[in-house]
Amino acid sequence: MQDELKNDMSALELDMQELEAMEAPGFWSNFKDGTMASIAVSAVYGGVASAIAT
Repeated sequence: MQDELKNDMSALELDMQELEAMEAPGFWSNFKDGTMASIAVSAVYGGVASAIAT
Protein backbone atom coordinates (compact mmCIF):
# COMPACT_ATOMS: atom_id res chain seq x y z
CA MET A 1 0.00 0.00 0.00
CA GLN A 2 2.80 2.39 0.92
CA ASP A 3 4.61 1.71 -2.37
CA GLU A 4 1.45 2.44 -4.36
CA LEU A 5 1.05 5.74 -2.54
CA LYS A 6 4.66 6.68 -3.34
CA ASN A 7 4.14 5.85 -7.03
CA ASP A 8 0.95 7.91 -7.12
CA MET A 9 2.69 10.88 -5.48
CA SER A 10 5.59 10.63 -7.96
CA ALA A 11 3.17 10.66 -10.88
CA LEU A 12 1.32 13.64 -9.41
CA GLU A 13 4.57 15.52 -8.92
CA LEU A 14 5.54 14.93 -12.56
CA ASP A 15 2.12 16.17 -13.68
CA MET A 16 2.53 19.32 -11.61
CA GLN A 17 5.98 19.95 -13.13
CA GLU A 18 4.44 19.81 -16.58
CA LEU A 19 1.98 22.54 -15.58
CA GLU A 20 4.70 24.83 -14.22
CA ALA A 21 5.69 25.86 -17.74
CA MET A 22 2.18 27.23 -18.27
CA GLU A 23 2.56 29.43 -15.19
CA ALA A 24 5.41 31.37 -16.80
CA PRO A 25 4.78 35.12 -16.87
CA GLY A 26 3.23 36.21 -20.12
CA PHE A 27 2.56 32.68 -21.38
CA TRP A 28 -1.18 33.06 -21.88
CA SER A 29 -1.07 36.69 -23.01
CA ASN A 30 1.55 35.87 -25.65
CA PHE A 31 -0.48 32.84 -26.71
CA LYS A 32 -3.56 35.07 -27.03
CA ASP A 33 -1.64 37.67 -29.05
CA GLY A 34 -0.36 35.00 -31.42
CA THR A 35 -3.84 33.61 -31.87
CA MET A 36 -5.28 37.04 -32.61
CA ALA A 37 -2.53 37.73 -35.17
CA SER A 38 -3.25 34.41 -36.87
CA ILE A 39 -6.96 35.20 -37.04
CA ALA A 40 -6.26 38.66 -38.46
CA VAL A 41 -3.95 37.29 -41.16
CA SER A 42 -6.51 34.63 -42.04
CA ALA A 43 -9.25 37.26 -42.35
CA VAL A 44 -7.13 39.48 -44.61
CA TYR A 45 -6.12 36.53 -46.76
CA GLY A 46 -9.75 35.41 -47.02
CA GLY A 47 -10.85 38.89 -48.06
CA VAL A 48 -8.15 39.20 -50.69
CA ALA A 49 -8.88 35.71 -52.02
CA SER A 50 -12.58 36.57 -52.27
CA ALA A 51 -11.87 39.82 -54.07
CA ILE A 52 -9.62 38.08 -56.59
CA ALA A 53 -12.09 35.25 -57.19
CA THR A 54 -14.92 37.60 -58.14
